[in-house]
Amino acid sequence: MRAEAGETMAMAKAELRKELMAQREALGAAARVAADERIARAVQDWAGFQEAPLVLAYVSVGAEVDTRALIAAALAQGKQVAVPRCVPGTRCMEWYRIEGPKWLEGLRPSAFGIPEPAENPDTLLGSFPANALALVPGLAFDRAGFRIGYGGGYYDRFLAQFPGRALGLVRNGFLLESLATLGAADAHDLPVPRLATEAGVIAAMREG
Repeated sequence: MRAEAGETMAMAKAELRKELMAQREALGAAARVAADERIARAVQDWAGFQEAPLVLAYVSVGAEVDTRALIAAALAQGKQVAVPRCVPGTRCMEWYRIEGPKWLEGLRPSAFGIPEPAENPDTLLGSFPANALALVPGLAFDRAGFRIGYGGGYYDRFLAQFPGRALGLVRNGFLLESLATLGAADAHDLPVPRLATEAGVIAAMREG
């Protein structure tokens, strides 16, 4: 019975993931840029960003909510910034510091096509302060802070042990009411406590 429920959940997530990717790709470039600029401003205006000495940022690709402006802003403000590298053969990520205006040139595409830093013990972060900020990607989030990603599980594992603040970046059109209602959230999924949209940073609404 539990196996059947798991299969049903996996099918629901796969179908929703397919629909969301199609919707995201259908957005015009101008609409994406306008939305992402507003999201970036909202994040920079938020106290959690202003107070963070360290920003952990995914490197956006394709039609994802853009992080390059936020990375540039954090670096310009003298914050430490780190980007992830997926550890081969695991569902884990390591985080490496980046520096300078040409930080992107030092990254190389991973097997998933995502720019990643090279392994370097000198820039590898071993721990995170409690006021560090992690920018979390997702195809969509719901108002409770649950997300549907790409199915790899990397951020779920990371968030389970991250002591700092996690902030999901999501365009208004991809902020859903409830992934659970759509059959695409279960007890093992971890929500983020806050979401950044074009309208600002909002707290996730807890059920009950």
